[in-house]
Formats: sequence, C-alpha cells, structure tokens
Amino acid sequence: MEFELARAVVDELPGPHIRAHRGRMLYDHIRQWRPTRVLELGTARGGSAVFIAAALRANGAGRLTSVDSCRREWKEPSAQETLERVDLADLVVLDRSFSTYTWFLKVQLEQHLKKGGDPASAYDLIFLDGAKEWSVDGLAVVLAERLLAPGGWLVMDDLGWNFEKHSYGPRHYEVEVSGLSETERRTPHLRAVFDLLVKTNPAFARLIDEDGWWGWAQKKEAS
Repeated sequence: MEFELARAVVDELPGPHIRAHRGRMLYDHIRQWRPTRVLELGTARGGSAVFIAAALRANGAGRLTSVDSCRREWKEPSAQETLERVDLADLVVLDRSFSTYTWFLKVQLEQHLKKGGDPASAYDLIFLDGAKEWSVDGLAVVLAERLLAPGGWLVMDDLGWNFEKHSYGPRHYEVEVSGLSETERRTPHLRAVFDLLVKTNPAFARLIDEDGWWGWAQKKEAS
C-alpha cells in the first residue's frame, strides 16, 4: 500500500497518535529492511499499526503483532476498525491478553525457552510506543532485546516525553502524575531507558538518536 493512502486514514484519528513524518520514517525503514516478523508494543487506535502494515503490504510479505493492555480499550475508532478501513486487518494480530506488554514479552520468552529454541528468533523489528514509563519500558527493552533476531531493529518513540510537560491530565494510563517525585515528572523516562539500558547493551551494534525523539538500535549480526 502507498504511504499516502495510509497517511490519509491516520491523519483523521482523534487524540494522540503517530504524526505523518514519523510514520514515513517507520514506513520507509520497513520498505528498506524488509522485516517479516514485526512486533509493536502499544497499539492505541492503530495509527502506527497502519503505517507498519501498509509497508508490509507494499513489501508483499510479513505480519505485525500489536500488543496493548487489557485494562484500556480505545474506541471511536478501535484499532480493529482503523485497520479494517484500509483493508490491512489481515496482516495484523491485535493482542490484549495481559495488563502490560511486558507480561506478553515474558510469555514469549518462556515459550521460546521451553521449546529449546533461541529466543532471538521471534522478531525482526520491535517498535516501542507505549507506557513512556521507566518501570514498564525499562523491563520491556531488556526482554525485547532477547526476542530480537540478529540484525533486527528496536525502535523507540518519545525519547523526549516527560510527565510534567506532555501528560494529558492528572493520570497517564496507570500512573497518577501527582504521585511522582519532581525528578520523575521532569525526567524523560524513555531517554533514560535508551541511554542507560540500550546504548550500554553490547548486543546492539548500531545506535541512532533521531532528532532527540526517536531511538534506533540494531542488534549485532550472528557471528
């Protein structure tokens, strides 16, 4: 599917969603690197899922698994409705089995280890755009790296986001903003995750800081 067709649908979504220029970055990355096993952590109304699935359709191969919390239901439209509108639902599995995507990752890791397989055979691309919280996303990137195939990419949105400037109200998902310390409110949690946990992880061979807002990390190729 052409990018502009996907953009037209995403631009009409209400509330916070991925912007077109970042959707273009994600779309172009998938067209270039051609991953076939893609995981998205944080679905919302399906905006980024549309860009990912559109690129997979254009490539002629691949599927997306998009994971969100069972505690939150997005409506008007739902992610399923958004994907159906552009005839991309057949390429996407929407998973809301657990309260957090970290538990989904835990189950994935368990399943691969129980089968005696290498966990790093699960996904070629993992896109993280969810909680924006150190305690959730710090664990998420540790687990994601274990499930990421050699040569695969971890992509993180919202490196510069913080609770003080960017949360939409007194509560951001499960977090009461007033209950955070001043440091926790002002510090960009995803920036800390990228700098302290991703950049320092020797499993990653290539790191890109995209305009202070997106972080890209490519896992080392198998030796």
